[in-house]
Amino acid sequence: MSNFFSSSGNNSENLFVKPETDMKPPKDNSLEGQYKELKNNYEQIFIEAAESIRKDLDELKPKDACEGCVNKDCKIQKKDIFAPYPVSGCKLREWQMQAITYLTGDYKNKLKTAYKAIMDKKNDYKCNCCGACCKLAVNGYSYTQLKQRALKGDKFSEDFVSVFVPYELEEDAKKVNPEYFELLNKLVDDDKIYYYYCPKLDENNLCTIYENRPDICKDFPHNPLKLLPSDCSFNEWKNEVAHQAMLLKAKTDIIMYYKQKLG
Repeated sequence: MSNFFSSSGNNSENLFVKPETDMKPPKDNSLEGQYKELKNNYEQIFIEAAESIRKDLDELKPKDACEGCVNKDCKIQKKDIFAPYPVSGCKLREWQMQAITYLTGDYKNKLKTAYKAIMDKKNDYKCNCCGACCKLAVNGYSYTQLKQRALKGDKFSEDFVSVFVPYELEEDAKKVNPEYFELLNKLVDDDKIYYYYCPKLDENNLCTIYENRPDICKDFPHNPLKLLPSDCSFNEWKNEVAHQAMLLKAKTDIIMYYKQKLG
């Protein structure tokens, strides 16, 4: 695959730092294995992302910023990016604003470009027609709520109700994929989850409206960090891009944190 991470050059231009060893794929593609792999690796990857961003911002920090400063009564001891600098006449306050402009502008655009490359990589893999994604879909909205959202112009809801219908009984959904059902119920706590299936799937797991299927079906899986059925052929794609995808997610979350703290 194309390399979205570079260990050479200036960090302000090379946003992604490749680790010494890439995250190994899970030993199995069971849902429990996928979940543990994501959970166990994300903390370290988040630290990598935070350190990379902090290093980039430190390179933007003006040197000798306090020399000749008009704010003589400044009591700030630790001159870091989150210090409460004076709003006017302070070069370090200007640095904070420059950091926000950089992170929400050029930096974020490069993250989007890298994410698109990850999603484009999915085109190298083909569906193996296991039918799992058609036989069991979950949503936080009821069927009635989804139809209401569709009428208001929500494209995802419109696509969803065009193919999926709700299971009458949760037990019927559980029979389709007990492993997924049990894991999901452990993770969502008290949130209500609704279970759906597509009646347009034939007995050979083939789509009877394949040429006219909506984008929600064409684009599956929509997220490289999504837990996939163990038989899904897209697990190979997900395992290949997992480290990159988690790093991009971490950097996106960190940008939001900086924006909230400094904005």
